[in-house]
Amino acid sequence: MLIKLKLGRLAFLFIGIAALGCSPGSVSAADDVDHALVFHGTAHDMLYDVTFDGKNGLAVGNFGLIVETADGGATWTAQDGVPTDLALLAVVRSGNHCITAGQAGTVLVSSDCKHWTLGHIAGDPRILDMAISANGTAYAVGGFGTVLKSTDWGQTWTAIAIDWSKITDDGAQPHLYRVHVAANGGLIIVGEFGLVLTSADAGATWAVRHKGTDSLFGLAVAPDGDIFVTGQEGVMMKSHDQGATWTDLDSGTKTVLTSIIALPDGKLVASGIHTVLYSNDSGNSWRADTTNRVKLGWDQELAYGGEVSGHPNVLVVGSNATIASIPIQ
Repeated sequence: MLIKLKLGRLAFLFIGIAALGCSPGSVSAADDVDHALVFHGTAHDMLYDVTFDGKNGLAVGNFGLIVETADGGATWTAQDGVPTDLALLAVVRSGNHCITAGQAGTVLVSSDCKHWTLGHIAGDPRILDMAISANGTAYAVGGFGTVLKSTDWGQTWTAIAIDWSKITDDGAQPHLYRVHVAANGGLIIVGEFGLVLTSADAGATWAVRHKGTDSLFGLAVAPDGDIFVTGQEGVMMKSHDQGATWTDLDSGTKTVLTSIIALPDGKLVASGIHTVLYSNDSGNSWRADTTNRVKLGWDQELAYGGEVSGHPNVLVVGSNATIASIPIQ
């Protein structure tokens, strides 16, 4: 059986991947939005994830890079003394509790988001995303079907077993790229093979809500409860019913879309390889950002940093350890 090549955060660790362009599609060109470049590393640096709790944020990347902000992303400072030089691919924050994880089962935990304790997850899985609830229950997903749960702010983890033989062809263990935990404890996971899985019982049982051929990399839950996913070949989908059913959206592009964020009033931002897209109507239509920063960079992850001058401020991280601020009009 022919399997399409899947690209995701795993691919972002390799140097020299050919750029994938956007097709014209139905995307219109956006007026150039003012991107404020607020942090920049070297040509070989990469930031993979960014998270905020109020005005306090963290971004993480290769070689154990962690940068922090306390002003909604206006200024950033690299942290010293991080106890790993492996790539950190995911980070979550809840109050003063922070967890970051990545290559080879590496996990760092902190009770002040500044001083880190090095931990380790059994089996050395590559962790690609995490989610955390207000009570300290955290979930992590990653390579080859990895799903983990922690009930002590990331100090210890237990594996959640999924019977992939009932879900994927030949029982293949898919890379899982995103996890979201709702306020009521409900879980949603997306990954390879177009998979969308949901659980209403903390991972004890799972329902398969979608399968396909293109990997899904981005996941966002809007204030009104709608759920959006993005992925390979410009795939976009939307759910009105907590992920039970899905409707295709026309992104107008065939590029890899790695992230999506849902803002108030139906506004959405999606990012990917040399691509940032904007929607003001819950994803029904999209505008492509035409700034040079976007054309020349690789935007991996998005986060909401509060408001600037009365407008939502989106922070985007990616290649060259760049962090840019984009006020959304």
